[in-house]
Amino acid sequence: MFNKERTPNFEANPVVKVSDINSLLGYDQIIDEISKAIEVKKKENGKVCVVIDCYHGVGQEEIFDNLVSKLDADLIINSEQAKYPEKIIFDKFKKFIVPEDRTYGVFSVGDITEFFNNDDVIRLREEIDHTDGVTVIYGVGASIIHCGDILIYGNIARQEIKDRYRKGLDNWGAENYDEEPLKKDKRGTFLEWRMMDKHKRSLFDKLDYMIDFNIPMKPVLISADGYRNAIIQVSKRPFSPVPIFIKSIWGGKWIQKVLGVHQDWENVGWGMTGILDYQSIKLQCGGNIVEIPCMDLIYYKPKQFLGKKTYYTWGYKCPLHINFLDTWHGGNLSLQVHPLTSYAFDVFNSSYGHHESYYILDSSDHSSVYLGLKEGIKVSNMVEELLEAQKGTEIFDDSKYVNNIPVKKHDHVFIPSGTVHASGEGTLVLEIDAFCFATFKLWDWGRVDYDGKPRPINIDHGQYNIEEDFQGEWVYDNLVAKQPLVEK
Repeated sequence: MFNKERTPNFEANPVVKVSDINSLLGYDQIIDEISKAIEVKKKENGKVCVVIDCYHGVGQEEIFDNLVSKLDADLIINSEQAKYPEKIIFDKFKKFIVPEDRTYGVFSVGDITEFFNNDDVIRLREEIDHTDGVTVIYGVGASIIHCGDILIYGNIARQEIKDRYRKGLDNWGAENYDEEPLKKDKRGTFLEWRMMDKHKRSLFDKLDYMIDFNIPMKPVLISADGYRNAIIQVSKRPFSPVPIFIKSIWGGKWIQKVLGVHQDWENVGWGMTGILDYQSIKLQCGGNIVEIPCMDLIYYKPKQFLGKKTYYTWGYKCPLHINFLDTWHGGNLSLQVHPLTSYAFDVFNSSYGHHESYYILDSSDHSSVYLGLKEGIKVSNMVEELLEAQKGTEIFDDSKYVNNIPVKKHDHVFIPSGTVHASGEGTLVLEIDAFCFATFKLWDWGRVDYDGKPRPINIDHGQYNIEEDFQGEWVYDNLVAKQPLVEK
C-alpha cells in the first residue's frame, strides 16, 4: 500500500532541452520573420507564394485573423475552397467511418488528395499563376494546391485535438460540432488522422518553418532546419513525453496521491506515460517551449528512433504502449477482450492484434485480476448471458464464467489477445501493450458514463475474439507469471 506521507517526485510537465535551436513566440515576431522571408523571395522571383499547411484542429480563424491577413497578400486562398463538400466526403469514406458504430471504424487507405476536387485545385493553381505579388494559401492540406515558395506547417498535439473535440471542434469540415466526442475520435482515428499523418510525413524535407499552435494565441515558430535538428537530437537519447491523465467512471485515487497530479479531480483512471500515438514532447528551444507530437520523431527518423528491426516489422509505429490503470478506491474495469490479429485484419484493416500484460505496481487486501474463462465454459453460453444482461433483464454473473485471481504487489499476468480480462477494484496496474487500437467491452457492471449514457459495449465484436481455449488450469499455468525462489 502506498505511503501516505510520501512526497511525490513524478515529473508531470517534462521539458527536453535541445541545443542551438532558436524560436519565436507570438504573432508579431512570426509575422516579422515571414515578412522578411517574403521580401527575399520577391527579390529572387518577383512574386511569392506562401503556404501554411496544417493539421485539422489548428484554429483557422485564429490563423487568418492574426497571421494570414497581416501578410499584405494580393491573393488569399483557403484550402477549403478546393475540398469536397461534406456529403461527398461522407459518401466517399462511409465504409471507413462506419456511422452506425459509436466506437469503431475501418482503417482507411488512400491519401489526403482524395478530399480535394481536382478541378478546383487546377482552377486555383491557374489563379495563382496569374497573380503577381504575394499569394497566401492556408488550411489543412494547403500544399496540395501549391507547394509554395515558403512552406510552413502548423502543428498540434493529438491530445489537444481530442480535448478540442470535447469543447466543440468538428471533424474536418463535417460540422458535427455537437456530436459525441467518441464518434469524433473514431472518425479521426480511422480516417482523418491516417491521411493527415501520411501527408505530414511527405512534407518534412520540404518545410521552411514549423509553428506550434497548441496554445491559442501563443504560437511558437522554429525554422524547419531547427525542427529537423531537434528531432535528430531527441531520437538519439532517452526523454520523457508529456503524460496524459484521464478521469474515468471506474477511476481511483492512487495516481493523485502518489504522482501528485490532478488532485482537484474526482479521480484519475488512466495515466498515459508511454503511448506515443497520443503523447507529445516539449522542447526547450532557446527561450521558448515548442510542443510537437511524439509521432513526428517516428515519421521523420523512424530507424534511428525505433531501431531498424522494429521499423521493418511495425513501420511507422511504436508497438509498445505503457500506462497506469488506477482502480484504487474506484471500480472494476469493464470486462473486456482484445482483437485477434486475424479479426483485426479482416474487420478493421489493421495489421495488428492486441496483446498486453498487467504488472501490479500496488495492491490492497482485496486486489484481483479477472483473467480467462473458467474450466469447461462454452463461449456461446457466455455470449448469450452477456446479451441478456445488456437488455437489462438480468445481471451478468461473472463468477460463473471468468476466473477472478487475487494479486499482490509485483505480480505479473499475461493477457494475449482473445483473453477475457479486467483489473479489479483496489489495484494499481502498469499496463504494457503490444499495440493497441481496440478494446471490446463485454460487460460494464451496469454503469453509465459521465454523459449519462451506458458506455459502449462491443459484444458484436468481442464474441468473435474470445479464445475458448484460454480457460481453467491453462490460464494459471500459462498466463500467471511464476516467481520461483532463486536464492535465499
